[in-house]
Amino acid sequence: MMKIAAEDGYIDSIFNYCDRWCEKCSFTSKCRSYAMSEDEPKTDGTELFEYLSNVFKATMLMLKEMMKEMGIDPKEFEKIELPERSDPKKNPLYKKVYALSGSMHDWLKENKPGEFPGETEIISQDEIRNTRFHESIEVIYWYNFFISAKIFRALGGMENDGEDEIQNDSNGSAKIALISIDRLIGAWSVVMENMKDHEDTILKFLIRLADLRKYAETTFPNARKFMRPGFDQ
Repeated sequence: MMKIAAEDGYIDSIFNYCDRWCEKCSFTSKCRSYAMSEDEPKTDGTELFEYLSNVFKATMLMLKEMMKEMGIDPKEFEKIELPERSDPKKNPLYKKVYALSGSMHDWLKENKPGEFPGETEIISQDEIRNTRFHESIEVIYWYNFFISAKIFRALGGMENDGEDEIQNDSNGSAKIALISIDRLIGAWSVVMENMKDHEDTILKFLIRLADLRKYAETTFPNARKFMRPGFDQ
């Protein structure tokens, strides 16, 4: 971890405002977080917990060394009195996004879209559309609860964003949430086209997503202007 942290060629903080979908990202070679995760175990057995324990210990050692170099006494942090913060979970925007994510999750769980026989060897126009349909389902599953997490982070940091009205963590988190909402709207549109029997329900999801998108843009008016390291530069 120390070696990767000291290496050049990585884009600082690029992983803070991405969608965490490394398999579909063209910036993995520039991401320290991805480089550090390349040796992660692929199972959920004891090896995973041993790995996480080692990462935790290595991270704490790295932080202690960095604080020592900067002349910071870790004991001083115990004396800091944090200001009272409003609970993001009580914010109307978070309630809206969480409720919508729950509704979409319930629909996905009940209807299980995309669980159809595999593709045939001959690729037709119908099969191309079917591929796009499956890709859209994958997008919906990936971003559904992701937007809740990013809106929560954006709301939680609003009171501590400093003087910069644009380049702050709240706007960065809100921007990737908005991008995710945009992709969800596109994905649900494809699904609606392929599942006519569920058109009314999916249309309601799209309306709620559009409403959520507007609400988020109103809450974070400068979010779209935020320049994400690597992606927007």
